[in-house]
Amino acid sequence: MLKIAVAGVGRMGSHHLAMYRRLIKDGADIKLIAICDPEESRLNGTSKHVFNMGTDAQLALDTVRKYLNIDELLAHETPDIVDVVCPTYLHCEVACKALKAGCNVLCEKPMALDESQCDLMISTAKSCGKKLMIAQCLRFWREYVYLKRLVNNGTYGAVKAAYFWRGGFADHINNPSWHDWIIDADKGGGGLFDQHIHDTDFIRLCFGEPNKVVTTAKKFFDKSRDDIVSTNYIYPDKVVNAIDDISYAAYPFSFGYRVNFDGATVEYTANKLTVYPMGGTPFEPNVTDCGTTEDAYYNEIVYFISCVKNGIDPVICTPEDAKATIALVKKEAASAAANR
Repeated sequence: MLKIAVAGVGRMGSHHLAMYRRLIKDGADIKLIAICDPEESRLNGTSKHVFNMGTDAQLALDTVRKYLNIDELLAHETPDIVDVVCPTYLHCEVACKALKAGCNVLCEKPMALDESQCDLMISTAKSCGKKLMIAQCLRFWREYVYLKRLVNNGTYGAVKAAYFWRGGFADHINNPSWHDWIIDADKGGGGLFDQHIHDTDFIRLCFGEPNKVVTTAKKFFDKSRDDIVSTNYIYPDKVVNAIDDISYAAYPFSFGYRVNFDGATVEYTANKLTVYPMGGTPFEPNVTDCGTTEDAYYNEIVYFISCVKNGIDPVICTPEDAKATIALVKKEAASAAANR
């Protein structure tokens, strides 16, 4: 039985906890043994913050041991896996401590805020002989896996153009993150690193490295950076764009894509996937074989647990590939700065 610990039980961490509870209910051979977080209200389930993905704030945490930081947790526990879901600027420090303590590490995206921290995480995992995977969830999202298959297989010919989008309102004023890290450029990297990186990573996965990027961006929150982002990824044979906006007033969060192939257009919007074949009838494809469940977070956790159990290095999202995405996002940030 694999022992699991979760470092950070805020907005995203709460959803990871829900996935582990679901896994246990589904009969997975794992045990959630410990959590850590600097806010005691999160440890005892009394936090009034609105958690990510609509997860219930009143978590059933009476069966796990609780600590205020990763040092305390590792001093008293011997988990097989530490799920790092703390603020971005702490990813490298917490992940490396867990790896050195003999734990395998699943780390939320973004991997880190610069490539040097990525290198340290990669080298630490290798020297300790442990598994490290970055949770780039779109690689496990059924509708995105389906799109990747179409691209790889040439099902509808070549891609002519691709458009990706995400954004929506989040109340960072009345529901602040710990020390406001998520809207602090030096801690969270702004909208570019926190949200837009999802689409940057997937674009790299589908189409490879672009020849260059051209980005325009604006800051919205006082301490933040690049919260409204539009990037053109320059390829010789297609037009690719991704936009992200975390400045919306009241408008609900949404995301999706529209990809034009030679023989069809494929659109994912409002949680609905539709294929519009040239000369044919639009249809909603069956994507049940594109992932274990409809929840990409569940799928990525199942995959990492399987890798650890079977002694296999993760290949769907390698740490080296995650580092390459950070490098590309850094190019976007540089382009945005040059275009202000």
